[in-house]
Amino acid sequence: MQKTNSLRPWLIAGLLLLILPTHLAGIDKFATIDEPWWVISGSNYYYALTHRDFADTIYDYHPAVTTTWVVTGGMLTTFPEYRGFGQGYFDVRKPNFENFMREHGQPILGLLRNSRLIQAALIIFLSLLSFFLLRKLVEPSSAFLAIVLAVDAPYFLGHSRLLNHEGMLAMFVLVSLLGMLVYLRERKLVYLLISGAAFGLAQLTKSSSIVAAGVVGLMLFVSLLDKERSKPLKASALESLKMLGIWLAVAAAVYVILWPGMWVAPGKMLYEVYGNAFSYAFQGARLEALPNGATARVGLNLNASGVLAYLRQWLLRSTPISWLGVLLAIPAMLNRAVRPALKWLIGYLAITAFLFILLFGIAQGRDSPHYILTSFICLDVIAGLGWGYGLSWSAERWDVLKPARGRAVAIAVLLLLQIAATLPFYPYYYTYENPVVAAIRGSQPYGYGEGLELAAAYLAAKQDSEATRAFVYAGMGPFSFFYPGETEVFKKIYLTEPGLPSIVQGMRRSDYLVVYSAVQDRLPESADFLHAIAAVEPEKEITIRGVVVARIYEIADIPESVYDEMEKR
Repeated sequence: MQKTNSLRPWLIAGLLLLILPTHLAGIDKFATIDEPWWVISGSNYYYALTHRDFADTIYDYHPAVTTTWVVTGGMLTTFPEYRGFGQGYFDVRKPNFENFMREHGQPILGLLRNSRLIQAALIIFLSLLSFFLLRKLVEPSSAFLAIVLAVDAPYFLGHSRLLNHEGMLAMFVLVSLLGMLVYLRERKLVYLLISGAAFGLAQLTKSSSIVAAGVVGLMLFVSLLDKERSKPLKASALESLKMLGIWLAVAAAVYVILWPGMWVAPGKMLYEVYGNAFSYAFQGARLEALPNGATARVGLNLNASGVLAYLRQWLLRSTPISWLGVLLAIPAMLNRAVRPALKWLIGYLAITAFLFILLFGIAQGRDSPHYILTSFICLDVIAGLGWGYGLSWSAERWDVLKPARGRAVAIAVLLLLQIAATLPFYPYYYTYENPVVAAIRGSQPYGYGEGLELAAAYLAAKQDSEATRAFVYAGMGPFSFFYPGETEVFKKIYLTEPGLPSIVQGMRRSDYLVVYSAVQDRLPESADFLHAIAAVEPEKEITIRGVVVARIYEIADIPESVYDEMEKR
């Protein structure tokens, strides 16, 4: 049997070979709906740092400090002079920031690209660190399979390439859990410090990572029940409390050191983060949006619908390889011959995955599957461990798998199948749909901005496109970052206005209308608008894998009768 403490350079090289291209290729080809928020928030953070306005380094309940540090790095590598124009802070909901950058000859796409690259480098480093820790708990080949399968799984891969918190959050939580498990096994302080620091970074990323504290607490409690402990129960309990204290102290130190807002206004920072987090969970909105708490509906979604919805999303967004791997982990848990360390590892990862699903399943106002990306990474690591067990079990029975070369070929085939399932969704890996589920319910567009950059490219190729104006649903970022002309955002709220006056006015002062079919065709609020525009043939339809995601209309081709029809609504 291979020694789990041996680190083979060829495994590191193979891991990098399999994850570097997938995480870096085409990273600047598109943008998503949420990313303008984080580009602007991060730029505000950079401005606050350079002006020592540390109390302004806050973004409500996330707190997204790691994300804003990433954008700060992006700004330092693209437009460090940004700090010196006295422009102050920009509203994340308005195009003023983008206009400012254009006036100074700085396309936001460069800032987005560099920020994404910095984040990708961090996630790749965390992947290597996760492998380093995991190989101390299981055989190196199983650790290799688990990490590559997890970080190249399409849904995680797709989001880890975007400028958001979810990919970093998932990896920080994973490192924290693995670090604690290794510490409990080897009792070397460095692993306790790694675990605590990773938890502190997870909290700086998103407050929902508090789930990891509960799992770590469970690990320490279970360690007290170890029959092989050499100390009395009381002494072991005091030692566990000491471990927990060190772990929390390291996390708190990281939290304070890396967030300048905590240096000057810790009360404000913690109130904004945890106050808004609880407000969102119980009332579905931030505190500032609920000035009259007595009239707000307070509570949790305690029926099973939210949890089941997230479980369905995991089934839809995970590959058949992941499904089968998770199933193979079940007999591993039941087999008495399997080492307890592997069983505990699978168990803690499963608990973490379920707690994230439960947390967002019962909270109000949270329904996007990317909120449980940590569940995806935990379940995909479990899947890799399940496949590792399955190959070991098979090697005892099939001669072809007994040599190390035979198992290496099997691992390579599994990983290539995982990547092969992912590649057709390039560059929007997060839109992956499991073919089994998609065949049952039908394929649906994701609607996170994908395809709008193709619409922008089509219009940008026209003569004098710099002098044109486009009225675009969800156009801030996914469209505007790629369009040389002026972009006016077609907002969802416009669809609810009697007579649709904002839509009529927006169309009349524009040269082009871009309907984001991936979203609008499914919105009940869009019915009146879509009915009115149905008689007009679009100039261009943008398709992704045969599905129409956007329609482009030249305003000059839209007859007056369409506006009359809208005004009747």
